[in-house]
Amino acid sequence: MKTSKIACSAKFFLILLFLSPLVMAQAQYIFTTNSDGSLNIEQYTGPGGPVIIPNATNGLPITSIGDIAFFNISTLTSVMVGTNVSTIGDQAFSYSTLTSITVPASVTNISFNSFQTCYSLTNIVVATNNPDFSSAAGVLFNQNQTTLLQYPNGKAGNYTVPASVTDIGVDAFFESTNLTSVVLSSNVSIISSYAFWVCPAVTNFTVATNNFWFSSSAGVLFDKNQDTLLVYPPGNAATSYVIPNTVTYIGMEAFFDSANLTSVTIGTNVSTVGDLAFGDCYALAGISFPNSVTVISGDAFSECSSLANIALGTGVTNIEYQAFVGCSGIATITVAAGNPAFVSVNNVLFSSNLTTLVQYPTGSSASSYAIPNSVTNVTSFAFMEAYNLASITLDTNIQSIGDSAFQQCYSLTSITIPNSVTNMGNSVFYDDFDLTNAVISSGLTSIGFGVFDNCYDMPGIYFMGNAPAMNSDVFDNDNTTIAYYLPGTTGWNTNFDGLPTAPWLPQITSSAVRTNQFSFYVNWAGGQSVVVEACTNLSRGVWSPLQTNLLTSSSWYFSDPQWKNYPGRFYRTISP
Repeated sequence: MKTSKIACSAKFFLILLFLSPLVMAQAQYIFTTNSDGSLNIEQYTGPGGPVIIPNATNGLPITSIGDIAFFNISTLTSVMVGTNVSTIGDQAFSYSTLTSITVPASVTNISFNSFQTCYSLTNIVVATNNPDFSSAAGVLFNQNQTTLLQYPNGKAGNYTVPASVTDIGVDAFFESTNLTSVVLSSNVSIISSYAFWVCPAVTNFTVATNNFWFSSSAGVLFDKNQDTLLVYPPGNAATSYVIPNTVTYIGMEAFFDSANLTSVTIGTNVSTVGDLAFGDCYALAGISFPNSVTVISGDAFSECSSLANIALGTGVTNIEYQAFVGCSGIATITVAAGNPAFVSVNNVLFSSNLTTLVQYPTGSSASSYAIPNSVTNVTSFAFMEAYNLASITLDTNIQSIGDSAFQQCYSLTSITIPNSVTNMGNSVFYDDFDLTNAVISSGLTSIGFGVFDNCYDMPGIYFMGNAPAMNSDVFDNDNTTIAYYLPGTTGWNTNFDGLPTAPWLPQITSSAVRTNQFSFYVNWAGGQSVVVEACTNLSRGVWSPLQTNLLTSSSWYFSDPQWKNYPGRFYRTISP
């Protein structure tokens, strides 16, 4: 849309005062101009309540309600759409308190998510002469009512889909939080993506027995032959469920948000657990995969915070991205003998050749863990929400660390990235609030987005090599952190992605008299040579070398047996 030039501005702000038969309302809009010169409502800025969108203003017709025009308006109650409007845009009323809307005959395009997350919406009324849309009992359909497009989110109770309907549209019942049961006729042949997603109060699905495409059993929605379990009613009060042995595929989001389930028995013919199949099943305590299961899809058990026990059969060969993300209570992971792809060692899940660490038991009480030297790859989210881990040792064979691998490890205090690591994904240490020290060895050449975001208490991050390439926002909210670099390395400026920089020099700590010798520790980067020098008179500034040492670790203990031979002695460390 090009910008209107009315009133000599790129956008203009109009205050429209008008009277309705019931109330006096003041409506305010920001408009842009469509290509044909008509007006588009870009943003509503009025007081809310009942709103009547005018047909025109300043002689120009209002023909469209733009994307997010009424988004999150918390005072909105009802809207009567003007008779020149033809288009209602993406999320036009989303997250608003809209309770009812009247759609005129002129509207020919309504985005599938125009009324998404309108939890108070109970009634959609369409003019009977609209050529494209219709309504019945407050529900939005296409004109001949063969496709159910939008069930109002706030509409409560049981619902029987009209017999004329053959297609349940995308997001048709999405977030209908007060819906309690659904009856499908024999004519429904298509149920589109996310049609019944996040309907937490639904306790029962009923399908006509003569439907050729779908069926129901014990309130659960299946395909006709019950090969695919489509939707378990999340409002069902039962705490356990046994999946029939006819089922081979547990569908996408099939059990999503089934808050009461603590136990699910997977049938012995299931081969695939779909995306988000058990997402947000917060009470689910354990899951055992029979030998028939080969694929656990992405996010299949995401945010199952009570999930403590996972048992993999011999058949699982593919665990997709984020399958167990947000499962912060995992205590045991077992793998059946003979599984060709995975193995469990002390409840940590690895690839069968032990080169990839797949999943750490996040609910373990252990405060430390050393990754075995066989591991070359730590997968994404492998340690996410391992709240008790204060120390993690990365072996020198690790080459890559996946996205969010150590995210929200709240007790982690320090980390050293070995030279072998060349690649770190995004958000690897995101929200590790207690992280105070991070050492980055010289092998790392690039750092992903948000790797150290929200590590609030980290005073320093120490780089042993040249300045690595990076995405932006690597250190968001790390307001006290300084990036230290070794002398002789390159690519460093006074600022590193918003952090001040400083040379990383050897530090003397913990000085004391021990066994009649004055001693202290020298802390610096392993592999560096350091010289300890002494001086008896600072005003003369004559320093004599006492000892040179190649640090084999990050700390070196130094002692001076001659210190009593001088009335006073000063020490310093330098890099030769």
